[in-house]
Amino acid sequence: MKAEYKRNYQINYTEVDQNLRLGLVSAITLHQNMGTEYFESFKSDNVVLRNQNNAAWVVSKTKVHFNHYPMWKDVIYGESYTTKVKPIRVEMETTFKNDQQDILFVTKQESCVIDLETRKVRKIDTVNYPFDMEIEENMIKDSFLKLNEEFSEEDLVYTQKVFSTDIDYSRHTNNVAYVRYIVNVLSCNFLDSNEIIDFEIHYINESKEGQVLRIYKKEKENSIDFLIKEENREIVRANLKYKRM
Repeated sequence: MKAEYKRNYQINYTEVDQNLRLGLVSAITLHQNMGTEYFESFKSDNVVLRNQNNAAWVVSKTKVHFNHYPMWKDVIYGESYTTKVKPIRVEMETTFKNDQQDILFVTKQESCVIDLETRKVRKIDTVNYPFDMEIEENMIKDSFLKLNEEFSEEDLVYTQKVFSTDIDYSRHTNNVAYVRYIVNVLSCNFLDSNEIIDFEIHYINESKEGQVLRIYKKEKENSIDFLIKEENREIVRANLKYKRM
């Protein structure tokens, strides 16, 4: 089965940063919307899985690489496709291009299926997913990183309570909310003088409404590592690479 999903977007004022560039949170939001609509196009979205299989897709890893940033009012063209199918995980990518077909940024995502009763991982062939999905070539050649930086309490930046507006259809904290928590660590001065090149985030455990998360940051040369914890549980790890403008 050859499945590609294409859609164009105009960058809105609420999606750009203080420099009128598409923000990281908005880029991940576009990626997530494209991925959801892509899975819906072959009847494997979370509404279908909940109703037919008592299951749900969860994202385990996301990577984004920026070549150029779209600006306010720009029209961009997204295309989603599958790059790998394994017994318990699926990888997909989405490319976003301009009118000249230049690639602005690319996202890569790894997803798996969890059972809604046990919250444990299920095999892909136990849910409504095409068994003959055609695989396309990766645009992002690099594998996902091994995010294993050690953090101490000295690296704690702030705490964040999970509110109802952070919760999605799967009844846990939405992936984009974690990206927002991370970006909130970055100052406007940082964003004025630096450009994010790569961002990768690993979703390790779920969090829910009312829980208090602890956001940690450790800076290196041209990169920053992040950790989000709920008490002693690791929830998210992430890495951000940047360059001076």
